[in-house]
Amino acid sequence: GPSHIKRYAASFLGGVLLLFGARLAGGCTSGHMISGISQLALSSFIFGVVTFVVAILTAKFLYRRRPS
Repeated sequence: GPSHIKRYAASFLGGVLLLFGARLAGGCTSGHMISGISQLALSSFIFGVVTFVVAILTAKFLYRRRPS
């Protein structure tokens, strides 16, 4: 929405969840994609595709047009 505080809070929460997942898995998501794809690891390709699809769907959900 138009509230900057809500956007900052959602961004912060998303960052915390991302850091928690990276810590839990013992690595970071960008490193997994960059290093894994360069080594042609199938799991990294799958992870990369799923990450981008989820990111696109999330953006479409968050920034959808509201009926007026």
